[in-house]
Amino acid sequence: MEKTINTRWRFGNSIIWTVALTILLYVFLASLGQLMLEKLLLNLADWSPSMHFVISMYTAVLGALLTLLLILLIVRKNHFILRSFGPAGSGQNYKIRVVEDNYVASNNNTAKMFLIGILLGFVTNFTCILCAIVHGDIKLYFDFSVSQLPVLLFALVSVCIQSTSEELWCRGFMYERINIHYPLWVSVVVNGVFFGLLHCGNPGVSVMAIVGIVVCGLSYSLVRWYTGSIWCAMGIHTMWNFTQNFLFGLPNSGLVSEMSVFHLGASNGISNLIYDFGFGVEAAVPALVVDAALGIAVLVLAKRNGRLAELTMSHEKRAALTYAAQPETPDREIVEI
Repeated sequence: MEKTINTRWRFGNSIIWTVALTILLYVFLASLGQLMLEKLLLNLADWSPSMHFVISMYTAVLGALLTLLLILLIVRKNHFILRSFGPAGSGQNYKIRVVEDNYVASNNNTAKMFLIGILLGFVTNFTCILCAIVHGDIKLYFDFSVSQLPVLLFALVSVCIQSTSEELWCRGFMYERINIHYPLWVSVVVNGVFFGLLHCGNPGVSVMAIVGIVVCGLSYSLVRWYTGSIWCAMGIHTMWNFTQNFLFGLPNSGLVSEMSVFHLGASNGISNLIYDFGFGVEAAVPALVVDAALGIAVLVLAKRNGRLAELTMSHEKRAALTYAAQPETPDREIVEI
């Protein structure tokens, strides 16, 4: 049975307003929530340096994530964004949502898509690390004991929280708000650039680092569009960060973990086009190439499947094609915002 919810956006249909609103919410409210949670968690016990790093850099970002979810719950007109984060409906991977009469988005948030993202995140990041090893820029040594396993698992969960938060703010909140009023390519470009600029304050940042992360943001946005799953982007982001920071002990956007399975000798790192000793693989050519290749692969698949035109389609055209392609099912959902 079809379900319809009728509400309307009264304002906020400009890109400038969406970007400004995201900055205000993220920089002030979300950062405040993160700082408060960090202070609370660090005061609970006398943590080891490893746990202190994980809590400060990753776990406390739960505060920013909860802030976003609270905003989306309170503001009714944002409920459609909140629904885009949730799991796909039972027995189907696609639900139709009609926003502003003819806007259509899909929901393919499944465990399978998250695991595909995890695999892609590991493969892409390890490829960059392997390039640096083969080129002789870094030398790693194994230094891990079973007693550190609980901290490693806690780190994995915490990295997932941090990566999920960034994805929901960029490929969720900003992506969906812009996507209501503009073609998909505008949403992809704006939140990709915004994602890169969020890292301007990281230690060891450079122009190359920002360019690389912007390309990364664009590719993750394309993955989110093509798969219809923000969970896939979450998986890629999570495993990318975890692989370089906690598996191989390399800087994650300039942040170096106290604990990792492999370690980088302080005297072994060399900065060049293949590896950046201060910022990590993200500020080097391999990461730029790998992330660009991911985005290009998505575009090639989209062209092969006849979906490339979706990026420039009007809302009305996308709605007509998407709705016509869906079979009539009892649980098909149409939500008008």
